[in-house]
Amino acid sequence: MAEKEFEYFQVYHEITRAVLSVLDVKAVLHLITKAVVSSLDIKGSALMLLDEKSQHLELVASRGLSQKYLEKGPLYADRSIADASRGQPVLVENAPADDRVQYQQEASEEGIASILSVPMVMRGQFIGVLRIYTSEPRRFSENEMDLISAIAEIGGIAIENARIFETREAELFNVLRVGGIDYEYALPEAKYEVKPALRKGIDHEKSYRYFRSLYRLTRTITSTMEMEKTLEAVATEIAKITGVKGCCLFWLDTASRELELLASYGLSHDYLHKGPLSIDKSTPQVFEELTVFITDVRTDPTVQYPDEAEREGILSMLSVPILVREKVRGVLRLYSTAAAAFTTEDLEFAKVLAEIGGIAIINAKLHHERTTDITFWKATLDYLGIEDA
Repeated sequence: MAEKEFEYFQVYHEITRAVLSVLDVKAVLHLITKAVVSSLDIKGSALMLLDEKSQHLELVASRGLSQKYLEKGPLYADRSIADASRGQPVLVENAPADDRVQYQQEASEEGIASILSVPMVMRGQFIGVLRIYTSEPRRFSENEMDLISAIAEIGGIAIENARIFETREAELFNVLRVGGIDYEYALPEAKYEVKPALRKGIDHEKSYRYFRSLYRLTRTITSTMEMEKTLEAVATEIAKITGVKGCCLFWLDTASRELELLASYGLSHDYLHKGPLSIDKSTPQVFEELTVFITDVRTDPTVQYPDEAEREGILSMLSVPILVREKVRGVLRLYSTAAAAFTTEDLEFAKVLAEIGGIAIINAKLHHERTTDITFWKATLDYLGIEDA
């Protein structure tokens, strides 16, 4: 049990960084089932989504299950799924002998012992079920249930956001087609590499606490697709998670070599507008992919505005690079009123927060660009007198 408990944060991190990085619905579905099986050490998983027209659950992705079992027949009398549709996870410990399971014989032949059905809900509406299959009878602890439910929830939100993105891509395609403009769109490919986080030296309690904090952050990221609101919410959540005075998300303007402020929390207007931040003067080590902790901003030569920081009540500062495709594209900066001591684990956690923050920035920018493109082209075609057919 200790090994499984140790993995809470790492499992959730690996799954969310993969799911949130992809805006292709099919890719998201398969990533969830694949990541759940490999991360939780289970026999298999399946994802079933509710068809709005037929109101039937359709299998859309699976991992670790035979084709024969997947094609056993439609699910129409499985009480465990019916119970899960009401919003609560349902565990069947002995699937081959439990009357709630529709295909008991097939489960036995597949080598399935226990089945856990976890509802996927979006904006209060049931949209599907994430199913977990084990080869040995298994009970799940309350913390394990929290983790699996969080994965199902963030997966449901990611699916919804991917659908919206695809809809906007299709809308832009149709608008341009009316204007006689050829436009081919391709959704981002599902490519990512798992980078183990906090591999050793972390106890169960801290691992679970980090997982819960990251869960809150990912929920914040996916709660809205308006760029400004999303990033302000992310900055606020990161500051609260880390317990610091303030937080800023910066993006690198490669032309001016300055940092553009995207979002902030806890800092005054005067401090935020103290002047431009140059990447050559403001903790330049960050742009060598280094995490930089400054214990006293008043005396460190790499602090660009030490007097303004002191007036703001800032004593220490942590700067974490935001990497996009292995290049530093931004900075997560945390400001503290004390010479806060960060453990190695805390610094690694800050790197994860920066990584997820970077994903939030990229996704928010993509959604913003698509919305702007559609608005622009509709206005242009209207001005030219070209009406939608």
